[in-house]
Amino acid sequence: MMTNTLPFSIQRTFDVEKLVCFSEEKAIVTEISITKHSSIAVWGVRPGQQVPAHTHPDGQDTWIVIRGELTYYLGDGQKKIISAGQVDVAEPFQVHGAINEGFEDAVFLSVYSAPSLKVISASP
Repeated sequence: MMTNTLPFSIQRTFDVEKLVCFSEEKAIVTEISITKHSSIAVWGVRPGQQVPAHTHPDGQDTWIVIRGELTYYLGDGQKKIISAGQVDVAEPFQVHGAINEGFEDAVFLSVYSAPSLKVISASP
């Protein structure tokens, strides 16, 4: 996973399609906004790439799929397809992550509700 960070600004409105980045090697996350209450990032996930399964101990992670579809990890080997227009909410300690098993690029927003981003690796 690679992370991009936008320069600090007072901007309140963002064009997700202009901010998403892709790599031939791995999924790319670009942080859009970080405040003391939450962080918002856009992910670019090419076919075959994944966001490794993980949990967050102190916050909710809400994913909003903008385009494409992802096979979303639920933990305990369970998974489901999430696609453009769908929202998935992972409460603290709920496993989440995804792999793009499709043929087109996937883009989603991650809205993480906590004062700091803590990530714990997990099994899909």
